[in-house]
Amino acid sequence: MIKQVLYNIELSDICEEEKKELIHYAEQLYSIHCPVIFDVNQLLLLFEIEVDELEKFVINNTNHYFVRKRNGELREVWNPNYKLKAIQKWILKNILNNIEVSICSHGFVKNKSILTNAQVHLHQDPFWVFSTDIKDFFPSIKQNEIKKIFMEIGYSEAVSEVFCLLTTVNESLAQGFPTSPAISNVFFRKIDEEFQQIAHKYNIRYSRYADDITFSGIQKKGYLTLVKKLKQIIYYTLSKYNLNINEKKTRLMKDNHAKIVTGLVVTSEGVRVPQKYIRMLNKEIYYCQKFGVNEHLKYHGLITIANYKGYLIGLARFIYMVDSIKGAELIKKIQDLDWN
Repeated sequence: MIKQVLYNIELSDICEEEKKELIHYAEQLYSIHCPVIFDVNQLLLLFEIEVDELEKFVINNTNHYFVRKRNGELREVWNPNYKLKAIQKWILKNILNNIEVSICSHGFVKNKSILTNAQVHLHQDPFWVFSTDIKDFFPSIKQNEIKKIFMEIGYSEAVSEVFCLLTTVNESLAQGFPTSPAISNVFFRKIDEEFQQIAHKYNIRYSRYADDITFSGIQKKGYLTLVKKLKQIIYYTLSKYNLNINEKKTRLMKDNHAKIVTGLVVTSEGVRVPQKYIRMLNKEIYYCQKFGVNEHLKYHGLITIANYKGYLIGLARFIYMVDSIKGAELIKKIQDLDWN
């Protein structure tokens, strides 16, 4: 394909200087396995869009609603329809997935998970874990930063502007767009590098899963002073990028207290699923075995068996990810229930 593109450039009647610029532009994008898009018209033709105001196109092709979080607050969600989702998935597959992210990033990264994120913080006792997350993570990442990402990939300013408009709502990243997680990881690369350098300097460990930030280290003399300094560094570093810490989710886990990293318990012996999830699933299975699935659902005012079975299997697979023996045992128990 690139040979045909370069050949077409050579055949064109533009001046030699313009030819050199276009060839360089095309070769640069091809070298990082990204599609060669020269101008906005080519991009709009590719996506079969015939609109001048892309912001309106995005809004009109998105289902907007709110979901209640566990803490009672509302999260704004933008769910793209088939047309817009297909465009965003194309951008994700052909461009964003080709861009390298930090090794410290574990969320929305192939072959990584909450488990690999937690495993970073395995230490011999005694050790501490400091975790926090970023308030309003996606909405805090603005269009100017996103446009800059596409320009740094190698696209022209005009083309980058279109990519930016097709992946944002109200000038920000949107919860619910398939492109948002990947864009946030690329955006966070510089911050990840800064935090990793800090971790190396103080001989501690750092990882990030989406908006969850975790540092950990051996609990030795002076560690409380270090953690206090670390919190100040995090505040300062994030503020440079117009990001803020969520104070409600900021905590230091030390001494004999459980160390929880992205929902998993980290000990000197390894990573495990919190017992409450195993107890909860065993309880559900027990009542289903004793009274039958239908009676159990009726008692709790539930209707759809398919959704309930999916919920139980999902919980069992979560356990399986960390403890394959226990997880497989629970999955078999769920499948052996009378679902008729």
